[in-house]
Amino acid sequence: MSIDPGCGNAPMRSWVALIVGLVLGVHNDASQADFAVQIGAFANRGNAERAITRLGEAGFFNTRLWAIGRPVRTLTTVLVGPFSQREQARKAQLELAERGYSGFVRNYPVALLVRPYTANTEPESVTTPSVVRTPPRAPPEPDTSRAEAARFDWSGYVDLEYRAFFHSPVDPRQHGDNFSLAAQPELYYAWNNGRDSFTFVPFVRVDQHDDERTQFDIRELMWLTARNGWELRIGVGKVFWGVTEFQHLVDIVNQTDLVENIDTEDKLGQPMLNFALIRDWGTLDLFVLPYFRERTFSGPEGRLRMIPRVDADGAIYESSREQEHTDFAVRWSHSPGDWDLGLSHFTGTSRDPRFIPGIRDDGEMVMFPVYEQIDQTGLDVQATKGSWLWKLEAIRRSGQGPSFVASTAGFEYTWFGLFESPTDLGLVMEYLYDDRPRDIEAPFEDDIFAGIRLTWNDVQSTEALLGCVFDMDSSARLCNVEASRRLGDHWMFELEVRTFQELTEDDPLFSLRRDDYAQLGLSYHF
Repeated sequence: MSIDPGCGNAPMRSWVALIVGLVLGVHNDASQADFAVQIGAFANRGNAERAITRLGEAGFFNTRLWAIGRPVRTLTTVLVGPFSQREQARKAQLELAERGYSGFVRNYPVALLVRPYTANTEPESVTTPSVVRTPPRAPPEPDTSRAEAARFDWSGYVDLEYRAFFHSPVDPRQHGDNFSLAAQPELYYAWNNGRDSFTFVPFVRVDQHDDERTQFDIRELMWLTARNGWELRIGVGKVFWGVTEFQHLVDIVNQTDLVENIDTEDKLGQPMLNFALIRDWGTLDLFVLPYFRERTFSGPEGRLRMIPRVDADGAIYESSREQEHTDFAVRWSHSPGDWDLGLSHFTGTSRDPRFIPGIRDDGEMVMFPVYEQIDQTGLDVQATKGSWLWKLEAIRRSGQGPSFVASTAGFEYTWFGLFESPTDLGLVMEYLYDDRPRDIEAPFEDDIFAGIRLTWNDVQSTEALLGCVFDMDSSARLCNVEASRRLGDHWMFELEVRTFQELTEDDPLFSLRRDDYAQLGLSYHF
């Protein structure tokens, strides 16, 4: 799978050559072939951590977490190992199977053999590594002498971003190439032996041209208290639901920060009260959402926007309480064996607005966002069957005209240890369905996403995702490349390329037909 070289665009071919060079020219720092047994790949990190706990209770303490993918759609894998020989890993695989844990042998990520990187997307050790199975043991008695022990962490990143557009804009007011600077520090304070914690994550971006993209937001401002079998969170937070790669239908708690990226993966902080009841039959999350966040949209000079542009200041609400309307959500999640399950319901103000045309006081024709009251029931399922990940997200929503159903379903198959190297190659395919008529609110009503994911499992955490969405009703294609590589202990280089090919006038994304771009990012993590 690759970007279509027949797009008739010489600059695009140059970027493809650059990407191929990145993919083929990365030096592999692997010096040894260690192995592990992977027993699960979880969309919910909490479920992965609970699997670690169950393994410890069964006597397997040589377990670690390994996160792959961007933070919003990360899969957290649980690995037992490392083992220096494949035969040792196979013996452990059989022993795990006897205890009810199905798994498969794969290469152990090189980055887990060295000092972990401090960025949030990097691997993290959660237990003391050991390659010897020890008998089950009772949990240690609490150390009351350290009950008031506290821990303070300060981390985050500063990111310089450059976007180069391949074409002149459709609207002459829109800018060309563009620089921006962003920063997201994170303050974390825990006390009472980690049972209570406070997290503060502000975000700021300054954009060269688009005033609407220059913004400040509080991504998180959250107090958490955890006790035996339950957790309570109060403040501003971020919640992610879902398992699929391209489209996250069930993810509805947080509002999309569309000026950050049109892939809808960046989210605004959401005021909330969240109570989680954790039991053997799963986790039940209850949410009270007392304030609504409006979606962000690019301004007159911004690229990657609708034409006519969206006037966010003219937002229309169905509820007379507008942004002060209180929303509610509930979600049950569970990870029995190879399955990762979620069932949710939301009632309140829709995060996805409809759009109606209108005219501003200055005479400009614009689109006004309309936020209606909806009910949405969602289901997300992921099954880990050896090298296969089978995924499904489906929703039924009422309140925005006639009730409708939408779904995304597909798989990811991974070849671990490609050509006897630590590199993993994954094939991703998903089908996108929406029974609404195709319009700007439902651009992917009968489409297929196909892509490949390369994960080098090296010290530099090098990875790349290349994929396209194909419209089954036309020849339109939306193609993406996302690649990243760490430089030293603190720097990260990221590349993103997005092209819009063969869009017709009736396509909901037609406004973006001249917005092909490449984005380079260099970030410092501390």
